[in-house]
Amino acid sequence: MLFVVGTGPGDPDYLTVKALKTLERCRVVAGWPSVLKRLPLGGKEAVPLSYRNQEEALKRLAALSREADVCLAVHGDPAVSDWELMERVRALGVPFEVVSGVSSVNVALARLGLDLVQVVVVSQHAREPQPLPPAECGRHILVIPPPGGVQKVVEELRARGCEPVVLEDLTMPTERVAPPGEPSADLVIVAARCGSARPM
Repeated sequence: MLFVVGTGPGDPDYLTVKALKTLERCRVVAGWPSVLKRLPLGGKEAVPLSYRNQEEALKRLAALSREADVCLAVHGDPAVSDWELMERVRALGVPFEVVSGVSSVNVALARLGLDLVQVVVVSQHAREPQPLPPAECGRHILVIPPPGGVQKVVEELRARGCEPVVLEDLTMPTERVAPPGEPSADLVIVAARCGSARPM
């Protein structure tokens, strides 16, 4: 069986019990190097994914899953900003199970004192980035920016009259709310108060 396992936002303490038990039973674990390096893999075979090798690696996982349990480990939760990867998994044509995890979106909401129903979540970390909603939507906007694209997102939000903040490395020792305009880390969410949304 192929398991797609959400591994949380960064701090290993955010790995769920279900995720840990699933990883324990899998003989092979594939994932982005930044995910694999923080997992307790022991002597398991680790398969680092890259944009170049992911098609071949996923096909290999699918073939192995017919004989043994294998895992595809992803950041956060597989149902948050991973739809392109999940489309590839579905296209493999093998049974799979999703093991939900804690998303950095959940952590950002907690840090900002917001509820999920008070925000619009936009992912621009994809081949076809989602557009930002209008500032008059009456909700806060949380943006998962493209690699290296934090400043562009901040500028676009400011141009719409929104008040952005940058949340970096959530749950990690280096976590901080950074003033827009400063250099940013890789793991970032941009949050913005827009229009009639209440203060954060």
